[in-house]
Amino acid sequence: MGVAAAGAAATLFVFALLLLYAGPSFAAVRVEGPNEWLTAAAERSLNAVYERIPAEEPQAVKEQLLRVVAERILQGYRVDAVRFQEDVSIHLVVTDGANVPAWGVTLASPNLSPPVDGWFSHDVAGLAEEIGILMKDVPVEALLWGDTDLKLRIEEMCRDRLPGWRVSLMVHTRGEDISLEVAFMPAQPLTLAVSPRINSSSIPVMLHSNLKDDLLKGFAPVIGIPVPWLDKHADDFVALAKFILSEEYLVEKAKAEADILATTGSVSQLDIDLESRRYAAWVWMAVYAGAEDRYPEAGLHFGRRVQPFSGWEMEMYTELILSLNDWDLETRLGMGWSPYRNLWVGGEWSNDGDLWWARAMFEPRLKRRPYAWARYSEEGDTNAALGLRITDYLSIEVHYDSRDEDPWNIRALVNL
Repeated sequence: MGVAAAGAAATLFVFALLLLYAGPSFAAVRVEGPNEWLTAAAERSLNAVYERIPAEEPQAVKEQLLRVVAERILQGYRVDAVRFQEDVSIHLVVTDGANVPAWGVTLASPNLSPPVDGWFSHDVAGLAEEIGILMKDVPVEALLWGDTDLKLRIEEMCRDRLPGWRVSLMVHTRGEDISLEVAFMPAQPLTLAVSPRINSSSIPVMLHSNLKDDLLKGFAPVIGIPVPWLDKHADDFVALAKFILSEEYLVEKAKAEADILATTGSVSQLDIDLESRRYAAWVWMAVYAGAEDRYPEAGLHFGRRVQPFSGWEMEMYTELILSLNDWDLETRLGMGWSPYRNLWVGGEWSNDGDLWWARAMFEPRLKRRPYAWARYSEEGDTNAALGLRITDYLSIEVHYDSRDEDPWNIRALVNL
């Protein structure tokens, strides 16, 4: 025993001198025996050692040095053979030298609220079993030198499943039972807020605030989760918004349908187009600039929407427009048809001159883009506007009315 110990000490002393003074030797070390991810870690370490052994050293010395170093580095394994190959490579054959445990794998899911916890459970389905395959026949001692490679491999497995989540590993022992716990932590950037924007030609703007408040409450589960992971679940994010809206009394009674576009980020945006299949109502006030014969006015639109045939949407409506300088009231009765979801065409009767007008309106959905409307009377008069919704409540229009002495003006509308 003493001779063996002295020999090992001498070998280690020689090895230390080699690390200090030796030049490189360029053969490659190949390791056989451990799992693939452990083999890469073992070969990386042993190649770094072998490069420090002088090429002129006898093969027996190289073999002895590699054997001694491998037995100390590759804890949990025993070196069975060191073989020098004709292709100037060295093969180390190793076997586990200790009792290999039956590894258990548990996933420590983060504290998430419904329905986001369901997204996570769906993404990690089968992951514990896949990690269990990595751990098959791996001695516990091997994690002393292979833990970094194991963590990298598990992170690679989670990259597509859970983008934006960091992984940490912990080994638990209880008697003869050994398990690997994989925990997940969110990484920057995180979702800090959600900003919903509602656009509707059928539900008054004054009723949007309650809907937005309830949406913000319903989005609490997504606050604090990684942005890349939320981007992966953009469809689920939209589905959550639709579910929240479907629970609203106003949306239910109006038979409203939501068309939603999600843009994820630290402040995620939701552009929501909410349209009723039953009613249409809005209120506005208008102020004109650049027209001396135009005065502020207030308007009310109320319509009843029907769908006599599939894909054929129609609206019968009444509009009341009140001039705020002389309290003159104009009444319009009309009917419109939507050949496309953001285009309405039809006709209306106005008590102002007892005239019939053809009418068309185009207003893109989801984003605040320019909109336009036009009216043409049976006497050849034209009334039209090109506008832009600045905020939920404010729109600016370039307005034209051929009946006025100064037909062109700017109109600001406060949408209520």
